[in-house]
Amino acid sequence: MTAFLQLVSAIALLLWGLRLVRTGVMRSYGSKLKKLARGSNGRLFPAFLGGLSVAVCLQSSAATAMLVASFSGQGLLSSAAAFTSILGADIGTAIAVFLASQKIGWLSPLLISIGIFSFLSTENSTKRSLSRAVLGIGLILLALSMIGQIAGGVTQIEGFNTVLKVILAQPLLMLLLGVALTYFAHSSLAIILLTTGLIQTGVLDVENGLRVVLGANIGSGLLPLVAFWNGKKTEKIPVTANFIVRTLVVLFTFPFLSELLVLVEPYASTALMPVAFHLLLNLVVAVLGFLSLSLNMKLVEGLLPDDIIDETLVQPKHLDSEALSTPALALACAKREALHMADHAEKMVQQTLEIFDTGSENVRQKMVEHEDAVDRLFQAIKIYIAQIMREQLSEEESQQAIDLLSFTAQMEHIGDTVDGSLMELAAKKSRLGVEFSKEGSAEIEQFHEGVCSNFDLAINTFVSQDADLARQLHAEKSRLRKLEARSIRTHLGRIGTGLLTSLESSSIHLDVIRDLKRINSHLTAIAYPVLKTSGEVPKTKWKRRS
Repeated sequence: MTAFLQLVSAIALLLWGLRLVRTGVMRSYGSKLKKLARGSNGRLFPAFLGGLSVAVCLQSSAATAMLVASFSGQGLLSSAAAFTSILGADIGTAIAVFLASQKIGWLSPLLISIGIFSFLSTENSTKRSLSRAVLGIGLILLALSMIGQIAGGVTQIEGFNTVLKVILAQPLLMLLLGVALTYFAHSSLAIILLTTGLIQTGVLDVENGLRVVLGANIGSGLLPLVAFWNGKKTEKIPVTANFIVRTLVVLFTFPFLSELLVLVEPYASTALMPVAFHLLLNLVVAVLGFLSLSLNMKLVEGLLPDDIIDETLVQPKHLDSEALSTPALALACAKREALHMADHAEKMVQQTLEIFDTGSENVRQKMVEHEDAVDRLFQAIKIYIAQIMREQLSEEESQQAIDLLSFTAQMEHIGDTVDGSLMELAAKKSRLGVEFSKEGSAEIEQFHEGVCSNFDLAINTFVSQDADLARQLHAEKSRLRKLEARSIRTHLGRIGTGLLTSLESSSIHLDVIRDLKRINSHLTAIAYPVLKTSGEVPKTKWKRRS
């Protein structure tokens, strides 16, 4: 049992090493790799080489496939160029498997030492990310060494050989095992390296090991397909085409595996057989993919349904899932989306008085659409920031994420105030058939203009993080509080003189001022994080209890 637990821990170490390499490289050179991946300008061979290079760096064909598919969805790459990039990525991963499988005993401890000590000796984020990648490579090599030493002991577990014989006697089961392991590990590279170690220690025979490799190749094509299952058609075309070609090659190879093994054995040692077979298989997939490119694109495009676009639904524009491994880039994406959300909240506030003045059903419907957009974007941004915070963030990045959540929460509260309260008051005013007095309308308009002006100031403060703007925004809270007090006094004065319109609309007038003040409070709250960062702590007025 101890041997089995040690084997599981070695596999976990292998997966963790792969993750360190991927995140370290993306944080160090993520933007350059993305530029490389989409820099083909529609030319197929540069797209192929770009995909190959990125996959070698990231050690993941699935991650590269999802990256270029997202570019296809954004219109930055054609479907054909994205597909050829994926073909290159599959060969790139095969090369990465070959490099990782080389046994150099002194290299693992050297890389681990360099990675850890260089990480601890610098505060530079790029250098630390690169150190993380070096450490990851060292851990991969260490894990492979551990698997080689431990796997033999697993065969001594009581009953293990009996179960193993049953599984090995089912060729199709071995293929499906490779698919399942790759899908759940999210890495064909890890499964092929694991298979190589198990063959070297005699736990698996070569033929069954190659069946697992075949399954791993289907699994690597399945991962991006599932990831974009609900995506745009332009995103699904390249990953579907890759999955079809890959699966056809595997299904054609599977029945003739024994014959192929006889042909390949003289040219590769048993230790390197899975690696050589994986590389050869991906070369065949790439050749067939290129030869059938035009036909494949037409076939897949015809098979996939067209996108159903609801023009009334506002969707996130800037939340790039591929940026998540680079927190600074992901936070910039979230900030852009927060401004998109704020634009809808601001339009709600600007159009508020039009509802009170005209009761227009058209304007009311637009308000509902803006509210739906605010809620939908708020939910998407929350989930995106939660995903960002799963990464290892610096203290500054963590604070940025918290400030972004705070800003979007303020926008969501503003939307709720307009939709849930001000719109109800407008409906009540229309239902009762009352009108604001001329003076009362002027006061509400003045207060509304102040809130709209502060909305622009709040957005500028959020974007610039400027302390002077933040101080100005915070001061506006006091000014509008005085304006509210004056409006209430003059309104009560008009009631005292018996002005009929003021009497009829009294409660609605006061509630509108109250809600506009509440919106202004949400806006001025945006100044607090900026003032706090600059070393200023705004004073808060506490109400005394009588």
